[in-house]
Amino acid sequence: MVYDTVRLLPPRLARVLLERNDAILAGVVSLEGETASALARGGQAGVMPVELLADLDVRVNEIARMVSEHRPLDEVASAFGRLLRIAADMADPAIVGSGSPEFRRVVREYYRFVELNVSKFPLVHDAALPSPVYGATLQTLVERIVSDTSSSVPALAAAFWSNGRIVSASTFDFRSVPYAETSLGYSRAVTAASYFWLSAWARANGDFTGYRFGNGKQPVKEPK
Repeated sequence: MVYDTVRLLPPRLARVLLERNDAILAGVVSLEGETASALARGGQAGVMPVELLADLDVRVNEIARMVSEHRPLDEVASAFGRLLRIAADMADPAIVGSGSPEFRRVVREYYRFVELNVSKFPLVHDAALPSPVYGATLQTLVERIVSDTSSSVPALAAAFWSNGRIVSASTFDFRSVPYAETSLGYSRAVTAASYFWLSAWARANGDFTGYRFGNGKQPVKEPK
């Protein structure tokens, strides 16, 4: 996911982060408990809590400040890693759909399916997600991520449960509903992570030369 997210970035930012994969991964696994708990509560309630949106905005502003102040790049990369973890969790039906008893009973088999197939998922830039680079707010972006992820929960729950039994992950191939939903979810997670990163890059007045996924307009340069 780290490498695919980097592929969606402007070249200058991509080069810097690609060299700091270990620091990004360190950030992914060090997401603070308070934020992780807010994500879990949001999943149980079926909506992301207000405090999580505020937390996300603070993190984006903090990265912009770190970039502007030329903080050590490993520190910046770790902060990017924590944003990636938040994006991945928001695109995870097991988290967003944790309030669904139908999905909870099959979640272990769903994760086994992901483990068996994640290396096969193609990366598709999810152009349906509203881009903060071109003016969308983080709230609008988060609401769309959570809504699209939530919509996959009933289909996945039904696919993994049949005739009163859990359906084995190994029975599904690339033509199946789980493959389609999970592949789309992966691209959603990667695109969301790139948008979180680019929000910080825009607020730091970063260079968007060569950015491929735009609407033909100049990116919004948010104030520092």
